[in-house]
Amino acid sequence: MRAGGHSGRQARESVKSAFISVILLAAGGSARLGQPKQLLRIGNKSLIRKLAEEALSSRTHEVIVVIGAQADEMRTELKGLTTKIVDNKGWTEGLSSSVKTGLAAVSEQTRGALFMLCDQPYVTSNLLNQLMERFESTRAPVVACEYAGTIGIPALFSRSLFSELNLLEGDAGGKSVILARIEKTERIPFPRGVVDIDTRDDLNAFLR
Repeated sequence: MRAGGHSGRQARESVKSAFISVILLAAGGSARLGQPKQLLRIGNKSLIRKLAEEALSSRTHEVIVVIGAQADEMRTELKGLTTKIVDNKGWTEGLSSSVKTGLAAVSEQTRGALFMLCDQPYVTSNLLNQLMERFESTRAPVVACEYAGTIGIPALFSRSLFSELNLLEGDAGGKSVILARIEKTERIPFPRGVVDIDTRDDLNAFLR
């Protein structure tokens, strides 16, 4: 019985992905929306907590949440979750500052970073697992989601690209890094990725 329990535990642990970090970028001030999008209620949960829980339910070995604006409120929303919360003091400098803050917090063993944003309510643990599984099976430098004729976040970048991501400036995410090696990028269909909540119209459309 004891041996069987041990092997069962090993089997469960092996489901976790080998050193891939999920980084939830949630530091922005939501200026276009007029209220923190991270705190929007999706059912009985805030958007930031819902997405953090989806990440924690995936095969990742760690979830890093980058916060900035309304930092105290964000910490409260994440209370009780086993996420690594990092504060981006320079969040007003744009998305690139959060990318760099997240990368600085990953474990030494991390082989890839899977970035997700806090305005895509339809991201699920299943989608994140698909990205990680494709990365592990192909060893592609990038695995990204495909929707509405484009590719982008959520996207998983190999550690070999971290130095390039750390050169980003302003409000740029990793799109330029993806486009620079588009032929080598693996794609995961995510039609609902087109839904993001940036403005009041976006929110109203989502609620409808």
